[in-house]
Amino acid sequence: NIYTKVKSILSKYKKNNSFVVGVSGGSDSLALVALAKSIEEEKKYKFFFALVDHGIRKNSRKEALQVKKLLNKHGIRLEILKNKKKIENNIQKKARDARYQLLENFCRKKRSKSLLVAHHQDDQIETFLIRLSRGSGVEGLSSMQEMTTLKRGIRLIRPLLEFKKEELINIASKTFKKI
Repeated sequence: NIYTKVKSILSKYKKNNSFVVGVSGGSDSLALVALAKSIEEEKKYKFFFALVDHGIRKNSRKEALQVKKLLNKHGIRLEILKNKKKIENNIQKKARDARYQLLENFCRKKRSKSLLVAHHQDDQIETFLIRLSRGSGVEGLSSMQEMTTLKRGIRLIRPLLEFKKEELINIASKTFKKI
């Protein structure tokens, strides 16, 4: 049961009973939002939801607002964090760096020591294959960890690593009837 597993993982990191959930609008992050909302109703955890609008794609603002509207229909308040730095080259790395910087700042603002992201089993496999194709050694081929610490001491928690994207799509579509 995904819900039980995620709840168990969060109980290990409940330092101040507050978590920030990084939302992208994809089915995996929407599944994480649905799980967090259910856990919040049952437990005494507080969740804050944030989406980073990188401003790279022409419709990024519109897409971010659509996700906000969708979550709002379900009583979930989403904060859109706007990246103000121009990203022109090495886009994936710079976008990731900007995203984590904005999310870490948001964590500090909300006094949360933990950031949840929706990396899942399929992401693990993709990461492994990319690193293998680049000739990484054994160290470089190791998988993503359930928890890593970011630069400013914020814990990055990946509670969905054991689950397939297909399972997460099912949760998101049942909850949000969008996908």
